[in-house]
Amino acid sequence: MTSSFQHPIHTTQAAELPGDRHILETTESQFAQLPPEVLLLIIDHLDRAEKVSLLVTCSSLRRLLEPLLYRHLDPDGNWKSRRRIQLLNTLGERHDLLPHILSFRGQLIPTSIARPSLPTQEIDFWNSKAIALLQDEWFAISAPLFLQAINIRDLDFTDNIDWKKGGRWELFNRAVSSMKLRSLGLSSTSRGPLDFTPILRGQPELTRLELTCPTAHFDGLQEADVPKLKVFKGTWRQAETIVPRRPVGRLDLDCVCRDDCQCVEEGILQRLLQSSETIREFKARVHRTTDGMTLRLMLQLIIQHLPQIVDFTIIGGRELRAQDTEGG
Repeated sequence: MTSSFQHPIHTTQAAELPGDRHILETTESQFAQLPPEVLLLIIDHLDRAEKVSLLVTCSSLRRLLEPLLYRHLDPDGNWKSRRRIQLLNTLGERHDLLPHILSFRGQLIPTSIARPSLPTQEIDFWNSKAIALLQDEWFAISAPLFLQAINIRDLDFTDNIDWKKGGRWELFNRAVSSMKLRSLGLSSTSRGPLDFTPILRGQPELTRLELTCPTAHFDGLQEADVPKLKVFKGTWRQAETIVPRRPVGRLDLDCVCRDDCQCVEEGILQRLLQSSETIREFKARVHRTTDGMTLRLMLQLIIQHLPQIVDFTIIGGRELRAQDTEGG
C-alpha cells in the first residue's frame, strides 16, 4: 500500500474479509453503540487481525466498517491472482460497495493463466488466441463494474491491453465520464488512435495524467480544458499539445521511435516552455539505441530551454541524473 491512502484499513482485508455467515450473532455490545466517528478513531489503532476480528463480532460493526475496506483498491502485480479474482467476485456480487471506491490502481484482467469460463485449465502463455479470449472474458466481467464506481477520484488501469478492441474504448469513456478525477493513468497496446479529448474536457479537477499510450491524442483540446494539470507522462508529441498554458511542473516523456526521434526537436521544447508553471522535474525515456551524440544534444536543448529544472533523469541504455541543472 502507498502512503497516499487515507485510511489504515487496507485492501488485503477487503479481499480476505469473512462472509456474513461468519458473523457472530450476539447481543450488540456497548462498544458497538458508540458514535460511528468514535468507533473509527478507535479502530485506527488496531492491527489487521484485530480489525478483522472486530468486524465479525456483530452486523452493525460490519455495516459501518465494510465500505471503508473498499475505498482504496490496489490490485496490482504484487497481488496473487487468487486475491484479484476474489476481489472481482466480491464487487460483482456486491454492487452496493462500488460507490464507496475512491481510488483504484491495478489490473482489470485479474489473471494471465486462466479464463473465467475454464478456471481450472491453465492456458499456454505463447498461445495468442487463448490470451485474447482470456482478456475478452475477464474484461467483460470487470470493466462494466466501473460504470457504477462513480466516486473514484484516482484511477489507474495498469493492464497493457488493446483498448481499441471490441468496444473497450467506448466503455472506458462511459465509465470515466461519470467520475470527477484528480488523477488518471492508462496503458495501451492499441495501434489505432485513442482520442482523449472528450474524456479530458469533462475533468476540470484533473492534476495528474500518466499515459503509456503512444497513439493517444488530444486533437481539439481547448485552453480551458484540464486547467489544473500539474503532472504529465506520455510522449514528447503529446506533451507538446497538452503542456502549454497549463500549470505542468513535472514531466515524464518517452521517445518512442528512433526513426521519429522527438527528444531533439527544438520546437517541442519551445512549446513546453509555455507551461504556466516552471518545469522543475523532468524525466526523459529514450529508445535503447539512442547514441551518445543524440543524448548530448537533447541535454543541451533541455538546459537551454528549461534552465530551472532541478531534478533531471535520462532513462535509456543507462540512467543519468543531474541535480540542480540551473545554469548548466
